[in-house]
Formats: sequence, structure tokens, C-alpha cells
Amino acid sequence: MLHNNKPNSKIFVYLAFFGIFFILFGNTQINLFQVYSQADQTQTNSIVLTAKLFGETYKWAEDDNNKFVNPTLNLTSGVDNQITVKSLQNDSPEHEIIIEGITSDGDKKELVKSDEIKGGSSDTIKFNPEDVQDEDYQSFEYYCEYHPDTMRGKISITQ
Repeated sequence: MLHNNKPNSKIFVYLAFFGIFFILFGNTQINLFQVYSQADQTQTNSIVLTAKLFGETYKWAEDDNNKFVNPTLNLTSGVDNQITVKSLQNDSPEHEIIIEGITSDGDKKELVKSDEIKGGSSDTIKFNPEDVQDEDYQSFEYYCEYHPDTMRGKISITQ
């Protein structure tokens, strides 16, 4: 009795097709829909401070209307808070922002600082209060390295 080999040849063709397909595209990730978990989404909080001269005193200004001078910075724990510091175009003195943690004993520790800025330059620092939660910091402040008495403000942390 003779057997028809057509079903076996169809299976061979299908297997060959899928084998070639997986060889060609097996290592390629094709995402038609990309799903992000909340942990994958990096959140940021952005603040811009400009070093400005008020009379003969330098201070940090948070907006162009000079309404918020040396403002309390509202930073969020668990988030990359980006603080950009800028100097005005023709401002020749140097400025540098420093964030410090203050313990219950009154000890102060520098946690992060920017590069020096002047003459229209800027720099951005990132600070996540959650990164230093193991320390005994009761509060945080920021100030300018070169004008620590007049360019100083408090930092408020929210969860």
C-alpha cells in the first residue's frame, strides 16, 4: 500500500518556516506595547534658583519676579529632586549651592554641592532625601559657598 507523504511535507515546511523565523528574530525584542511599572518611572522634582544681587546683597531667587527670595525648597523623599542654579549673564562673582544635613546634636554635614557658576553659567544637582535616611538628620538647609549668610534657605521634605 502506498502512503501519501503530503501531510508530512506540510509539517516539515511549517517547522522550517518557524525555525527560520525564530533564528532571525529570536534575539530581537519587539514591543508593540511597552508597559512600565511605577518603579520604572523615574520621577523628578525640578527647581531653578538664580543668584541675584538685591542692593548690595546676593540672594537666591526662585522666579523671574523676585517674589520668592531664599525660598524654602520643597523636596520629595524617594524622588530625584533636581536643583538648577544659574547666575546672571554679567554676574562675575562665583556662586555654588551646598545642601547640608543637620543632626539633632547640631552637627552639620555637606551632602551635595554644585560646581561653581558665574557669568551666565548654570549647574544642576540631584538630591534624594531617601538616600540619607539612615543618618540622624533633623533638618536640611542649602546655602551658597561664597555668600553663606545671605544666600541661605531651609529645605522641607515631603513623603
